[in-house]
Amino acid sequence: MLNDQLAAEGAQMTAKPQGQAKWYIVHTYSGYETTVHDKLLEQVKGRGLESQILEVKIPTETVIETEMKRLKQDGRFVRDENGDYVEVEVEKKVELKLFPCYVFIKMVMSDDNQNVVRSVRGCTGFVGLNSMNATEKVNGVMIHNDPPALSDEEVRQLGLESEEAPAPAEVRMKFKPGDTIRITSESCLFDDPVCVIESVDEKENSVTVVGYTFGRKTLAVVSASEVEAVE
Repeated sequence: MLNDQLAAEGAQMTAKPQGQAKWYIVHTYSGYETTVHDKLLEQVKGRGLESQILEVKIPTETVIETEMKRLKQDGRFVRDENGDYVEVEVEKKVELKLFPCYVFIKMVMSDDNQNVVRSVRGCTGFVGLNSMNATEKVNGVMIHNDPPALSDEEVRQLGLESEEAPAPAEVRMKFKPGDTIRITSESCLFDDPVCVIESVDEKENSVTVVGYTFGRKTLAVVSASEVEAVE
């Protein structure tokens, strides 16, 4: 009986006190951010942990990407007088993850709550902890070490608790430096319309390409609507 009492008292001494909710970062397998986000919210709701795990976020930004698509009318693709397909530039909104492979969680840190998060499929652990420092034995009891929480300044910079309206979508073209493209314009000045992108200007929706004119290396600025990706 005395031994049981001493063991219980030892467990109480090593138990970490409940603190206030802070923001933490967990790492996920590639492509598992949404799975971890959704499954963790299911765990929170199912276990009634809303007062322990308050928020789960995947910071994103909305951008507008442009691409060329064949014009279709009455169910058929339109061709010009030369028999070539007519293409038009279309825009689409795309939501991109700002920090791939990471999920941000506002929670009260405790062994139990940490176990809930770590048990979610696709979660590899908290940022700041690894196999060497994640757990330790204190007075014969195995406990989790706390991962580092984000500072108030980091939370502010990341906009995790911002109540501001989301920023308008930015226009982002699908091309990037190093891509091999083909200039579709008939006014192409290069010997070969297939060339490489040197840089992009999203504001002007144009690209600077490297090609050859009469065998000499040449740079030219071309509208993004006049180039296409080379498969």
